[in-house]
Amino acid sequence: MSSTDRITDYDRIADRYNRRYSLYEYAGTRESLLGFVGDNVDVLEVGCGTGHWLRTLSDQWSAQALAERRRIVGVEPSMPMLQQASGRRVRAIAEQLPFPDASFDRVYCVNALHHFSDRMQFFREARRVLRPGGGLMSIGKDPHAERDAWWVYDYFPETRDIDRQRFAPVRRLRGELAVAGFTWAESFEADHVEHVQPATEALATGVVTPSFTSQLTVLSDDEFAQGVTRIRDANSDGELQLVTDFYLFATVGWISC
Repeated sequence: MSSTDRITDYDRIADRYNRRYSLYEYAGTRESLLGFVGDNVDVLEVGCGTGHWLRTLSDQWSAQALAERRRIVGVEPSMPMLQQASGRRVRAIAEQLPFPDASFDRVYCVNALHHFSDRMQFFREARRVLRPGGGLMSIGKDPHAERDAWWVYDYFPETRDIDRQRFAPVRRLRGELAVAGFTWAESFEADHVEHVQPATEALATGVVTPSFTSQLTVLSDDEFAQGVTRIRDANSDGELQLVTDFYLFATVGWISC
């Protein structure tokens, strides 16, 4: 199976998708997102999933502010995922945003860009729906930076090559934003996700499952089973620790006023 055939079926895993948020804190992602969005803006999240980051923004803003000015909208193609999200949400794909020109001040996506079928078309659509002075932020992995130590890559080795093809280097994203019509672009380290968990616990509590992360979801049944066997073999003495130590990078494009 080639990496181009590896499509995550979020309809199938929607009810278990939020498991990751109980394991990883994503404090840097939260801080980066809140800093990017700022105050008194209309916001669109593309690939909102179950609405975790929409809720983060809503919880940060007061009811009065939401009523008076701020509008938060989420777009997601998977209906089972949308059914778990609260607030205003629209079923749509990133490459065809169902909004008029100049509808939002900020557009963002978190750990979603690598799932879009046409990244450049999404960038053009984001540029279209943004108002003058608006911005687009994407937060995600850059496996090309070779900085990540992650049990998923260690015990399911196919996932590393898959990610290298799914994720573009952040330097390429900056160039694509310029081509899509953004005035200037920047990128920075947004989050450093660290976690250590005993393998015995991870196997027992549903962390080592295809639904835990898209890297595992796109594997074949045989590839996943082989990875589980590697973990069990390495954990023969019950002492194995599964290490998570990876980085998320933000790439931001701005439109001049």
